[in-house]
Amino acid sequence: MQTLLEILMPAVALTGAVVVVLLYLYFVKGMFQSTRTVTSMDIPTKLRNIKKLADAGKYGDAITLAYRTFEQMCGVRMGSERMNSETSREFLERVLKILPLDAEVVEEFVEAYEESRFSGQEMIRERYEFAIKVFTDLYPRIEGATLTTKME
Repeated sequence: MQTLLEILMPAVALTGAVVVVLLYLYFVKGMFQSTRTVTSMDIPTKLRNIKKLADAGKYGDAITLAYRTFEQMCGVRMGSERMNSETSREFLERVLKILPLDAEVVEEFVEAYEESRFSGQEMIRERYEFAIKVFTDLYPRIEGATLTTKME
């Protein structure tokens, strides 16, 4: 009986450790999850909310919402949204491989988003207007984009 316990205890402990690692990778890192499918979104409501934030002087929040809307639009167009394990930049790399968007323009928009989201500083109206101009330039390109797959 003692020998059986000496064999089973390490096996049970090892199995438990493997399960914990797999659960961590699944829930925290987003691994083993297929890309989530997006079917539609309410663009007019999003645009109204962006304008309301700007009218209230919350330019950083408006830029952030515009960027999130951009991500969702790209996700809808591609048929898959940003995965939990992807950074914004990784998602954009994937977007630029599938949607024929100007990488420089997208980069300018992402920089405005990152500044508004992570700088800790209040955004000024001019920065908001710049970001929204870029966003409104990207919008029809996303909607009318023909899906492609660019080879690396």
